[in-house]
Amino acid sequence: MIAGCNSSETDSPASFTVALARDPTREKWEVYNGITPYYTHVFEPLVDTTAEMETAPLLATDWVAVDETTWEFSLREGVTFHNGDPLTADAVVHSFDRVFEQWSWVPGWIGVASDGVTAVDDTTVRFETTEPFPAFPGTISHQYFGIQHPDESETPTGTGPFEVDEITAGQSITLTPFADYRDGAATPTELTFEWIKDPNTRVLSLEKGAVDIAQQIPKSRATALAEASETRIDTYLTPEAGLVAVNLYRSPTDDEQLRKALNWAVDQSQIVENVLNDIGKPARGPISSTIPWSVHDDLPTYGPDLDRARELVEASRYDGETLSILINSKNADDRTIAQTLLGWFKEIGVTSEIRQVDPASFNDRFTAGEANLTLVGFGSNSAACDYLIRAMFHSEGSDNRNRYKQDGTGIYNPGPEVDRLIEQGYRAENLEAKRDYYGDVQRRVVDTGAVIPLYYNESVFGRRAAVSGIDGHPIDKMIEWAGLTRKQ
Repeated sequence: MIAGCNSSETDSPASFTVALARDPTREKWEVYNGITPYYTHVFEPLVDTTAEMETAPLLATDWVAVDETTWEFSLREGVTFHNGDPLTADAVVHSFDRVFEQWSWVPGWIGVASDGVTAVDDTTVRFETTEPFPAFPGTISHQYFGIQHPDESETPTGTGPFEVDEITAGQSITLTPFADYRDGAATPTELTFEWIKDPNTRVLSLEKGAVDIAQQIPKSRATALAEASETRIDTYLTPEAGLVAVNLYRSPTDDEQLRKALNWAVDQSQIVENVLNDIGKPARGPISSTIPWSVHDDLPTYGPDLDRARELVEASRYDGETLSILINSKNADDRTIAQTLLGWFKEIGVTSEIRQVDPASFNDRFTAGEANLTLVGFGSNSAACDYLIRAMFHSEGSDNRNRYKQDGTGIYNPGPEVDRLIEQGYRAENLEAKRDYYGDVQRRVVDTGAVIPLYYNESVFGRRAAVSGIDGHPIDKMIEWAGLTRKQ
């Protein structure tokens, strides 16, 4: 009977429910009519990101640098929006304009003035950058730049393989295949993204069969899901590093000797093996080894060496102050990591305490520099990851500039040379030159103890054992759901 049942099993398209850690209908995404541009594949950008973190054509078939600051993109023919209207250059311009209006910092991030996107003709879009920026095409592969229909309506309208069927604000979004999609209709007959905030509840929902797939599974729960008969897990190394961002502008972590002592106390391999359930890769720097210009293999390591760490604490100005460790409550593994760090720091004579905050206030408190140490995930959602190194380490970077303080000579900047290296990396014409400039930045960051590298993140999602056809991607927000099937 078992053999007979197995022989009749077939892959069948069906409806699927995916549990997400973030609300797919977040109200902040007004520019996308109330849904996020991530996960859903309702919207598509001009440029795609490959599994190798390289650019590839998507809505644009090709692009050319007309001169040092002018790019022209040719649109793919035969692309239609979900309402049947053709994709045009005017729609692309409108989409970028809406994003620029929503977030004033985006033009500076991609190096384009707010009026720097124009239609040359129906199928050609021109971008004027404020300075030479060879990585521009990869930068706009980010899902922020998914192209939407210019006519505002209650239903989000894009060009992707799925179109919106129903939105339940604050809960879920249900999609159906776009029948006229240029590459053919997607396999699932229905795809629902449901927000389940608590990670343990996501796991329980998967175990009970209430959902078919669950993203961002706590690594501590991965083994049990992998060994159960009804569930499976899939993992993939991402372009994200888990690290401790050290506040250089707040006592006592403004002391380089103390920062180095903290680095010598940390054992990255133990964190991966014991805290992360051996899922991930021990980090040596702030940039994931999957990013093409990472110099992971060439970076120095600190230890662990507790005796060396104690010597550095003694040589520093540290005088018993309590270091604050800021963590985000949404990250299931961060509290355990922070507790592990707290124990290691105690062994070298450094007192610390954990401050857990909710996701809504975490980023503001981090960029304001309220803590000595902050556990952050530091990764990219696009093929060009240049903005990562600028955000965290340039004096005008979005994650860094608010932590600067005034002294007698003006803005305190411990490494003005780092700004120059980052700017040269932005202008680099090839990967080898970019790696040289950004590699120097990574070495300086590690040498001065500006971060404590922990791990390169390996993302985990769980699925029911009967579910297959999920196409993984280094960027977990770009998982391809179109080939989903379930054993019948």
